[in-house]
Amino acid sequence: MKTLRRFIALPWARKRLYLEASVWLLLSWGLVRGLPFRFWSPWLGEQRPGDADPVAEEGEDPRVAPICRCIESINARLGGRLTCLMLAMAAHWMLRRRRIASSLVLGTLAERAPDQRMKLKAHAWICHGSGVVLGGETGEAYSPISCFVHANPVARGHAR
Repeated sequence: MKTLRRFIALPWARKRLYLEASVWLLLSWGLVRGLPFRFWSPWLGEQRPGDADPVAEEGEDPRVAPICRCIESINARLGGRLTCLMLAMAAHWMLRRRRIASSLVLGTLAERAPDQRMKLKAHAWICHGSGVVLGGETGEAYSPISCFVHANPVARGHAR
């Protein structure tokens, strides 16, 4: 009940942001859980090698931080049940809708398990401007293997 009261007290712009994030997170959850990667990966943007430079824009867009905080907040309210890929997909799509250039990076990490076998872990994070804006707290140790880029038309030189 306390969460509902807090939501009702939010400004309308923040409520819209939370509702939009909820829809994108639900869509990403359904795609990741229900369909193979090859069916929905084209929706993530232009695929590039993991070592490619992420999209760099002039300066940071102030709309990025509230979007990422909103997505992390919803995941926290759900008890952390969503994967990093689901969070990154939702953020990437929300940024694309606002014509903010970003890249969704997929990476791997090989670790030795307690039974001395190698264990492969995967992680997804979002880059914008010069740094990581979502998923970076654990992503530093991961080696990027693939990158999905969305650059707005102005950044790609297609200004009208």
